[in-house]
Amino acid sequence: MKIDANAGVLLHANKSTADQIKNVISESKNVKQVDSASPPLHSQPARPAEEMRAKSDNGKLETIMYTKSGKLDLPARYEQHRELIERVANSTSKLYLHDTPEAANRMAEQYKSISSTIYELAPELKNKSWGFSIDTSGQLVATGHLNQKQKQIIEDSLNSNTKLVEAAQDFKAHFIEGIEIERGSAGTSQYWGKYDVNNDNFADIFNFKEMLDHSLNSAEEVKFSGYALNKWDWTMNVSDQLREKAEPLFAKQN
Repeated sequence: MKIDANAGVLLHANKSTADQIKNVISESKNVKQVDSASPPLHSQPARPAEEMRAKSDNGKLETIMYTKSGKLDLPARYEQHRELIERVANSTSKLYLHDTPEAANRMAEQYKSISSTIYELAPELKNKSWGFSIDTSGQLVATGHLNQKQKQIIEDSLNSNTKLVEAAQDFKAHFIEGIEIERGSAGTSQYWGKYDVNNDNFADIFNFKEMLDHSLNSAEEVKFSGYALNKWDWTMNVSDQLREKAEPLFAKQN
């Protein structure tokens, strides 16, 4: 199945998405068991649409387009699974393939120059454990064992970079929206959606510095891929932070 993004929401469904749908439908809505903290995601940047097609039952490629109302124009045989297909496709795109990782990549593009500025102003921070996140008002905040001067230097430097702030705000918005979509009407998930992450506790769970430090591509990798962020390393770090600091309040019961 190929979902055409040209008519409606920007979305491509790759083989991972199709496999999730196929598993649920063919096994009477019992989703295939995988590591719940490690959702499917290609380690390479998003692939061209032609490479992200999945074959339908009869072996022919089939295109599914969005209608003007924003709903998928599904063949009749898929209609009974509409809620599932739309939920899997939209949450996979938003959380694991496009919106959230792309916001993280935009953060990574700004991070190196900002961290250099911070270390020039406060060289001792190179040997201190610190981090940063985003608060309920959308401002970047420093975390860790810091004195007031160090905290001020970090926060002033971070928030002076409009592109970094906007990318962090987008990351948070996409992530929270994505996990809500993933839970669906049942209110449960096997993947990132099982964790209780919201506007109030986001800063307590996500350390953006840790995420970026663990996920930045080398100069050679950036030249080869065009991405500042390694998607596979990013996915693993997000999973680790969720597992360590978030409560799985919405976990699907077997």
